[in-house]
Amino acid sequence: MAQNLTTEPLSFLTSLDNSFSFIQTDNVLAKAALVFFTFIVIAFFVRVVFVRILQRLVKGTKTEIDDKIIETAKGPVLLLIITLGFFESGRVLNWHLRFAPYNNIFFTILSILVFWAIVKIIMILAHGIRESLKGTSIKVFDKKIFPMLEKILKMLMFIVYLFVFFEIWDINLTPLLAGAGVAGLAIAFAAQDSIANIFGGFSIFADKAYEIGDYIIVDDKYRGEVIDLGLRSTKLKTRDDVLVVVPNSVMSNTKVVNESGIHPKLRVRVDVDVAYDSDLDKVEKVLLDIANKSEYAEKKPEPRVRFRSFKDFSIHAQLSMWIKRPALRGRIKSYAIKDIHKRFKKEKIEMPFPTYDVFVKK
Repeated sequence: MAQNLTTEPLSFLTSLDNSFSFIQTDNVLAKAALVFFTFIVIAFFVRVVFVRILQRLVKGTKTEIDDKIIETAKGPVLLLIITLGFFESGRVLNWHLRFAPYNNIFFTILSILVFWAIVKIIMILAHGIRESLKGTSIKVFDKKIFPMLEKILKMLMFIVYLFVFFEIWDINLTPLLAGAGVAGLAIAFAAQDSIANIFGGFSIFADKAYEIGDYIIVDDKYRGEVIDLGLRSTKLKTRDDVLVVVPNSVMSNTKVVNESGIHPKLRVRVDVDVAYDSDLDKVEKVLLDIANKSEYAEKKPEPRVRFRSFKDFSIHAQLSMWIKRPALRGRIKSYAIKDIHKRFKKEKIEMPFPTYDVFVKK
């Protein structure tokens, strides 16, 4: 392949050169300009085909995948035509004879555009398949696994492109592979943290302990929503809109509490102290009534009240209720405290504060 790409005359470009033999002029600059103008006209007509014909044809289909593919392919195809026109104009000016790597540069840019379009189209197809498989027992494309698969797929496509790049520039891989043993040890030693993070990412991928959108607590230090699962790190957004990036090697070796849990609900506990002479049945009834009438507490599981301990100045009670969004834990707890304070005042339920009786002995 490399020999075909670097040996003149190239069959593809030679055929292209011959297709413009109809332009009869001794002015080389004028001929080059006419060639480039011809490709601009071709790009215009191709754009018309995409916008007015292909996009209209796919509008009537049931899926949006074909619409996205047409929209995605339009840019690379137009760039490819314009690039081809630019390089063919250069060949008219004999740039390929003055500058040896001229054709290699052309094929490099060509391969970049092709791979760019292929990767984007594959991603569109993957997202389309993921949407169509929602709610099924096939878990390969669920939101726990898909971000990792997407990154792995892009990495594999990049590796494939590297081999194409080496072929274009006629780079012999044998010496590179021969020295890969020594170089591999050096790279592994220098990049041991990155390698540990990547293996940590695979362990997170296998364990499925959390997913994008979950609220997690990392080692009792960081609490936030998982917004990205990468090969090297996990990104969290805290309630203060602070981005926290935690290496996957840390995530796989530390305690992680998933507040979203198996079910997308979180239990909130509100502690309250009442006086010893309070009617505890009434206290329980009032607290349950507050939770059941609120808009923030879930009806299933039902809220409950437990009296936890006798304290020095009060009886310690606890209202437990479930909420839908773990992110709103602090706000909802604040709402509940305000509601309890107002209602206890109305019901004349005393919430005592510490008092001391001091006796002075004469």
